[in-house]
Amino acid sequence: MTVAGQAHNTEWTKKVQHKLIPQESRPKPPGLGDQVSFGSVTGAHMVTSRYEPKTGWQDAIIEAFAPINLFPDAVAFHYGQQVFEGLKAYRGNDGGIYLFRPDMNARRLYRSAERLAMAPVPEEMFLQCVRELVKVEADFVLPAPWSLYVRPFLIPLDRGVSMRASQNYLFTVIVSPVNAYYSNPDGIAVLIERSLVRAAPGGVGEAKCGGNYAASLLPMARARMLGAEQVLWLDAAEHLYVEEVGAMNIMFAYGKHIVTPKLTGSILPGITRDSILKIAPQLGLTIEERRISLAQVLTDLKNGSITECFGCGTAAVVSRVNSFIDGETIHAAPAAPSLNDSVAVTLKSALMGIQNGAAPDPLGWRMRVV
Repeated sequence: MTVAGQAHNTEWTKKVQHKLIPQESRPKPPGLGDQVSFGSVTGAHMVTSRYEPKTGWQDAIIEAFAPINLFPDAVAFHYGQQVFEGLKAYRGNDGGIYLFRPDMNARRLYRSAERLAMAPVPEEMFLQCVRELVKVEADFVLPAPWSLYVRPFLIPLDRGVSMRASQNYLFTVIVSPVNAYYSNPDGIAVLIERSLVRAAPGGVGEAKCGGNYAASLLPMARARMLGAEQVLWLDAAEHLYVEEVGAMNIMFAYGKHIVTPKLTGSILPGITRDSILKIAPQLGLTIEERRISLAQVLTDLKNGSITECFGCGTAAVVSRVNSFIDGETIHAAPAAPSLNDSVAVTLKSALMGIQNGAAPDPLGWRMRVV
């Protein structure tokens, strides 16, 4: 039973219908050498399915990418009920198309929806909709370093500006061919945010909802003015402990030992984070999850104990942090002496090897689409 007061069936017995644009009328994917900013190009189609309390989730429809028509008093515009996911489809070395751990995204969207008192999308429905849309948009799945970014999202459809949870919902999936999220091979600079916070314990920090990201936009703008690409978030209660870096989880390497903030309810449980926790031991690395004080990080950067810092997430996979900006002070983060010795590079190569089929998949994370 959700906060909205209605039980939701976790099964989905409907189907995905196709209303496709003729092949000759579809837009063309970008060329391999084109410069395309992340998420600026969309596929030709999208998936939509509607939820009503009496009938549940309806058949999903793959149709032309088009505007969503809503009235100005739609609940979607007023009370922040909105959750989303992000995952990628990859062109494998064998020419096939693969998803990477999409079951984790389906599960997280379900939990996020429950936290915001929304009708959750059944996991099998999520997986079927994503798989079918990726099949239809196969031409947009370009070979590495490109991939197809998949964005499922859920919004309310009720009308009226009284404060309440909606009863009716729209689930949509869109796709976008993307290249590397960060283009600087030397990594990114990060601004330490000492006053504003991303999320607090008991809030919605571990849900993937738009409000969390909206809260980051002001400090992100300030970060860019100071020459940083991302913001380092601290805990809400004391502003002493490291939580996330921008839209990524953060990790610190002490040689072959990796330390990352433990999940406290205000940190998003990243799928790339979880993947690193599981494959690190296979690569000769050790992992520790614990609270990490900013003071200790700055001390360990200064004395050389920290050998690498990096963020991890779906969009960037693994991205080195090269410096922390703290007011007028810049704390440089070390780079590994060579690519072969880099923990960040080792992890990124291992993950991408599984994703594109260049490496074995012993944990069964890769799901073939076509």
